[in-house]
This record gives sequence, structure tokens and C-alpha cells, in this order.
Amino acid sequence: MENKTREYFPDLTQVSGFTTNEEKYEPFAWYQHMRQNAPVYYDEGQDVWNVFKYDDVKRVAEDKDYFSNAVLLPDIIKDSLMGLDQPKHTLNRALINRAFTPKAVMSWIPKIDQIVADLMDAINGKPQIDIVQDFAFPLPMIIISELLGIPTEDSEKFRAWVSTLTVAPQDNTIEEYMRIAQIQAEASQQLIVYFQHIIEVKRARPEQDIISDLIQAEENGYRLSPEELMGSCVFLLIAGNETTTSLITNSIYSLNQNHLFRTLHTQPELIPTTVEEVLRYRAPVQRTIRKVSQNTVIGGKSLKAGDYIANWIGSANRDEDHFEQAELFIPNRRNNKHLSFGKGIHVCLGSQLARIEVKAALTALLQKYPNMRVSPNYQIDIAYSNIYSLKSLPVELGQST
Repeated sequence: MENKTREYFPDLTQVSGFTTNEEKYEPFAWYQHMRQNAPVYYDEGQDVWNVFKYDDVKRVAEDKDYFSNAVLLPDIIKDSLMGLDQPKHTLNRALINRAFTPKAVMSWIPKIDQIVADLMDAINGKPQIDIVQDFAFPLPMIIISELLGIPTEDSEKFRAWVSTLTVAPQDNTIEEYMRIAQIQAEASQQLIVYFQHIIEVKRARPEQDIISDLIQAEENGYRLSPEELMGSCVFLLIAGNETTTSLITNSIYSLNQNHLFRTLHTQPELIPTTVEEVLRYRAPVQRTIRKVSQNTVIGGKSLKAGDYIANWIGSANRDEDHFEQAELFIPNRRNNKHLSFGKGIHVCLGSQLARIEVKAALTALLQKYPNMRVSPNYQIDIAYSNIYSLKSLPVELGQST
């Protein structure tokens, strides 16, 4: 079996030599080394190109003529936006985008505020919480469940399925990749059965939700196939949950690391630019993968059609040629043109919804708990996932206001 067919992301351990959780959560010195010494690097062991500089990463992300999104994905999401190129990508996105127009997203603000208030009530009086379990996971999961029109009480099942579909291998052995493939196949089958039932119910009795809209929607005579409809449901469940969970978690970690809780308590107007800085500084997706669709040259290296390329967003966001004092966390950074939500036709359609959710969460937490801090005894506990995040993050809330 060729390495690049094992899994659709290269293994960070093998590319960088990292082995500990701390190293994997802090890859930024390695990024800098690669930008300076091997900005376009071919990894023979994994048969994958790697790009690290901002301009190269941006080009790979947005140049649809040379870099394809049709990469190796679990079967259940290969017919979603994540695995499609034009023209199907454009048609599918036009249908799904109706739920993410600025007007539609703004209409969700009262609901988001209410969910945040409920989560704040649930942690009231507790001296310590786990930001992941108590806030970062439930907020986006409730929102995306209600957007899709699926029961929020099934959230624990969704979380298990989503975690399985985004899991990363813990080592680079054939046995580990076979284990991952097996558990992903099982989770996919369970998701198929679940969503088949939901789709049948909504086909008979449409409601005001995304799945009902996708079933009924038509764009210039085009309708989603059953495979595309299923893939879209699963893709939205993943995209609407994991990345926002990561962004909330990484925000709290970054604010603690830079001693900014009280600053943002007294200057809440800095929260929007702070969220953008977290997106740059600790992007939920550190790398994406593309497939070269026709021969090209990037960074002086010749890439052939059929080659795979790892696009290191986390490195591009720290590129000294594009960001002044790139290694510093600056909450009021201006002109912050990070690449964390992608570029071109594949830019994240839920980016504004994610921003609103994270701003609401941080505003509520910092308003009430300006003395919060990550537990001093905390040891980095990463999630073995293709999403860059922590599995847990214990926080001492301190005296409330």
C-alpha cells in the first residue's frame, strides 16, 4: 500500500519528527525552520509535497486550475463540498450557501446568545470547568444540530461519529491505518443509517432547516444526488462542529498564555480582532491537502499531475514576510489577512457563523470570569485528530464579577 493512500493527511510525526503532545501542539519553530530552509519540501517517506510560505500556500488554496480538492477522503464525505471541484462544487455550494447568507447568519444571533447563557448557567458556582466539555463542544454542536434540523439530544452520538471521521493515526504503521479505516467505515455506516431516516422524515414533512432545504432546493435545474445529499449532511455536521470547538479552545489557551483575560474584560471591543488573531496564531486547521491536477512549478520545484501536496496554513499564518512580529500574539493586530478559512472557491461558507459563536462565548466568559486561568498543573492533551485542538482544557474560573 502506498503511503499517500493510507490517509488523506500526511502524518505530522513522520514529516516533522515530533513525538510528544507538546511538540505537536507547538509546531511553530519547525514551521519557521521549514520556511527558511525548505519552503517547498518533498517528503519521500509519505510521497507528499509540503509548502510552508504564505504566497505558496495561498496559491495552492485558491488556484483551482492546478490544484484539485478531489483528494482521498472517507467515502461518506467524498461527494460533499470537501471533495468536489468545479462545476459540481459551484452547483452544490450555491444550494448549501442559502443557509449561510449574511441575513440568515445574523438571524441566529439571539439563539446563539441564549445557548451561551444556558451554558453559563450550567457552570455557575463551579470552581473549575473543562472548556472543551462544558463550552467549546456543546455550543457549536447545538447550533449545527438545530441548523440541520436534527435532535440536539443526539449530540453525544454525533460527537463520537465526528471524532472518528476526523481521527488521525497515532503512528505510521499499516496496522494503525487499517484500524483507522475500519472504525471510520463503521462510523460512516452508522451515520448513513441515521441520516437516511432523517432525510426520509423530512422528505415527507419538510421543516425550516438545512436538510429540508437541500431536499427541496434546485439551482438551474440541478438537484443533489442521494450521495451528495448524504455527504453534505455529514460534511456540515463535521465542519459546523469540530473547527469551532477548536477555535474556542485555542482562544482560551492563547489568552491564558498571553495573560489577556483581564485586558479583554476591561476592553471587550478587542474581542473581534482577538478572534482573528487566534485564527492566525492557532488555526483550527493547520494544513489541508490538495492534488496536483496538471504539471506546475511552485517555489522553483516541479510538481507533476497526480502528486499530493500538504498546504501548511499554520505556517503561512506565521510567515514573517506577511505578518509583522509574526511570532507574537497581538490582540489588536490590523490588516490580519490570515488563511485560516481558506481562499477562492473553497473559502469556508460557515466562517461568519463561527466568528459569531466564538465572540459570544468569549464575551460571556470574560465578562463574568476575568480572573480565570488554565489550571497550572495542566499537561498538553491534544486530540488525535486532523483538526488542531486539545482534548481537554481545565480552567479555574476564579472570582466572578
